[in-house]
Amino acid sequence: MNIKSNILFRIYLVGALCSLFGVAVLGKVYLIQTDKKNNWKEQADSSTTRFFDVSGERGNIYSADDKLLATSVPFFELHIDFASKAMTKEIFDRNVDSLAYYMWKYFNQNTEAAYRQQLKKARKERRRYFLLAPKVNYIILNEIKKWPLFREGKFKGGLIVEMHQERTNPYGYLAKRVIGIKRENAQNIGLEEAADSILRGVNGKVLKQKIAGGEWVPMKSARQINPKDGYDIVTTIDIGLQDITESTLLQSVTAYQADFGCAILMEVKTGAIKAIANLGRMANGGYGEVFNYALGMSNEPGSVFKLAGYLSLFDDGYITPKDSINTNHASAVFGGHLLTDDGHNTQYTFLTPGKAFAISSNVAIATWLNKYYGNNKEKFYKKLQQFGLTQLTHVGIKGERNPFINKPKNWSAMSLAWIAHGYEVKFTPLQLLTFYNAVANAGTRVKPYLIQQVVDNGKVIREYKPQSSSEKICSPEAAAMAKEIMLRVTEDENGTGRSIRTPHYRIAGKTGTAKMSFDNKGFTQKNLSSFVGFFPADNPLYSCIVVVGGPQGLLTTGGAVSAPIFRTMADKIITSDIKTIKAINKDSTIANKPIPFAIGTKEDIKEINNRFRIKFDFKPEWEFAFVKSDSTGKFFVGNVPVEDKTVPNVKGMLADDAVAILENKGLVVSFYGKGKVSMQTIPAGSPIVKGSRIQLILN
Repeated sequence: MNIKSNILFRIYLVGALCSLFGVAVLGKVYLIQTDKKNNWKEQADSSTTRFFDVSGERGNIYSADDKLLATSVPFFELHIDFASKAMTKEIFDRNVDSLAYYMWKYFNQNTEAAYRQQLKKARKERRRYFLLAPKVNYIILNEIKKWPLFREGKFKGGLIVEMHQERTNPYGYLAKRVIGIKRENAQNIGLEEAADSILRGVNGKVLKQKIAGGEWVPMKSARQINPKDGYDIVTTIDIGLQDITESTLLQSVTAYQADFGCAILMEVKTGAIKAIANLGRMANGGYGEVFNYALGMSNEPGSVFKLAGYLSLFDDGYITPKDSINTNHASAVFGGHLLTDDGHNTQYTFLTPGKAFAISSNVAIATWLNKYYGNNKEKFYKKLQQFGLTQLTHVGIKGERNPFINKPKNWSAMSLAWIAHGYEVKFTPLQLLTFYNAVANAGTRVKPYLIQQVVDNGKVIREYKPQSSSEKICSPEAAAMAKEIMLRVTEDENGTGRSIRTPHYRIAGKTGTAKMSFDNKGFTQKNLSSFVGFFPADNPLYSCIVVVGGPQGLLTTGGAVSAPIFRTMADKIITSDIKTIKAINKDSTIANKPIPFAIGTKEDIKEINNRFRIKFDFKPEWEFAFVKSDSTGKFFVGNVPVEDKTVPNVKGMLADDAVAILENKGLVVSFYGKGKVSMQTIPAGSPIVKGSRIQLILN
């Protein structure tokens, strides 16, 4: 009995274990199937839905005078979801004919019948992403939303709206290489690249679904992380000064059929770049901003580099402007090689630094440097380092070429003489200008910069202050002596820049002419013509460099080509910029001083006179005329007085300009707001009653 019971127990135990094993197996199978199902579902979901980046609105770029230089203009891509459950057959059939009519009327790419057929076919195929319009603006979008079918509502009409941004420059090609280019799937350039992290903001996310045909469509009511718009930046560029710089340069490079031209205008005290123009010859023969020569071109500068040698000699106390040196009628031997000046310099035996600089004697500066640094070349090299000539400017835009000055250990017996007049060294135009600017600034080197503010919805959140070096590049006394010899270039009767002398203000600078070279390809037969200096010299406000490459004609020197461009720019700036007029008349207000001088074509001056309702009859033989005023405020065109006793029209002008003009008329001016004049309380053309109050509204 016990044996039988024992056997039965074992049979039941085995049966129970088998049952448990079967349940376990079935459970495992179920879990495996469930896991696989979930896994496949996840894979399916991941292949049909995905988060995409959504960029916010890119920040604007402004000029220093509140002009819009670059902005993002929204446009909209429109599609129709014909698979929308809310779009019933009744709704579609009721609207399809009218919608086809509107498409024909607006787009006019097909007949009304063809559009109707396209719509019906898309509906039949239940197209989820039927293209309606690839690019429309906001105004047109609002009109389309009122079309048949779409006015049924967001879901019933099936309209899908996707916003995109398109970068545009309201001033076209003005300062194009500096402002830069925002390009999709390509490297940005200029400020668009340098300030990209500020301008672009923070991306958001949007969930999209993949449909037939591989299109990704935004999911209705999908989760979305809104992007953060980028900040605006305010540059140092003044649009008026930029226009003067660019238009003057364009006129000259066209006249000389040059390969390229570059001009930079910098504020002496701050290093703020107020204008920068780069014009290269294009395939069609015209000129445009094809390359940033200001930063990306490095060339042997020629005689404009002589200032570094004289400044070194002054700062080390070796010479003063009163000293002189024997040039042996413009001929000397250095390292076994003969160095001579041009023929016109052979009349001189002894030259002072001022005279030598004025006539651009190579022999004089080479002789002086050899005398005091010939046995200590390292000392001269360290002086060039002290001047900042071995450093990048770090202006904030990529592409700046490194300056090149060979180490003294690699110099030949002739190197010091060559370096003395601007060979065996290479600089960009901006690097040379930064050096000259330090001389104008009494020896203090300031870092050039292009961005002055970062703005968020009108609020300044970051401001960039002028950055000066911790130490002066030279003593104020040495800078003053350098300025003295620079004035001789334009004021000496034989100075290489004498043609640009003007009785109205003083220009300090230096001409330069060198043979163009390209990296290691050697010299060409074309000249690189330069002029660099500052004005008004008695109270320096702006420094400027003009470089023209490959000018054609009989005279292609710096004095003949680049110096006149500098002078024309300076004349226009002096007569149009309130700051420069105040610099000339620094001890009194503009209202109590005459306008110093302005010159232009007869047609230009007529336009100005008409704008301010000034009645004046030009002499028939006049092609050019000048405008000035005397100490009483009376205006003259040519030598003929002009009487104007009416209130001028200042609408559209900046506040400084409008106030100066109205105060010169004897009016008391107040203004509200920011920007340009939009309204004046005394209408233009009204009789002037001196002492009357006029208010200006700006926006």
